[in-house]
Amino acid sequence: MIKICYRYAGDADGAGIIYNNAMLRVFKHIGSYTDEGKLMAWIKTIVVNCCIDFCKKKNIFRQSVPYINDEEIILMPDVFDRVSGKEIQQMIAQLPLATATVFNLFIYEGFTHKQIGEILGISEGTSKWHVSEAKKTLKTKINNLSETELKNAAG
Repeated sequence: MIKICYRYAGDADGAGIIYNNAMLRVFKHIGSYTDEGKLMAWIKTIVVNCCIDFCKKKNIFRQSVPYINDEEIILMPDVFDRVSGKEIQQMIAQLPLATATVFNLFIYEGFTHKQIGEILGISEGTSKWHVSEAKKTLKTKINNLSETELKNAAG
């Protein structure tokens, strides 16, 4: 669960704050948990909601950004043979906080752009823009990493 917190906070201090708030909520509301679902899924929902609250408090979504779909981002499948999941996580952590938050909600948590807009108080188009921007940035970083590896192998 701390990894989820870190994904949204971007640093250890923020992740600790989110995690502490989430565990406080878990303990406060453990009486309302029913055996209808899995305990870890219930806790994860609380953690994600605390992450969203943390991002809202930081007021990282100050303005709307118009979304213009100019191109679909495509990566070659062999990229994942050269880049580890940990490296991709580090690249996501380097994104601007607003972009990383929307990207995480969309990719990891499975929210739709409409749901993200409602949760964060942004337009659906702004949500789409953040995801598109994250994909473009990550593609550039991965391609740059791949080019550096090729140069090092040749040199």
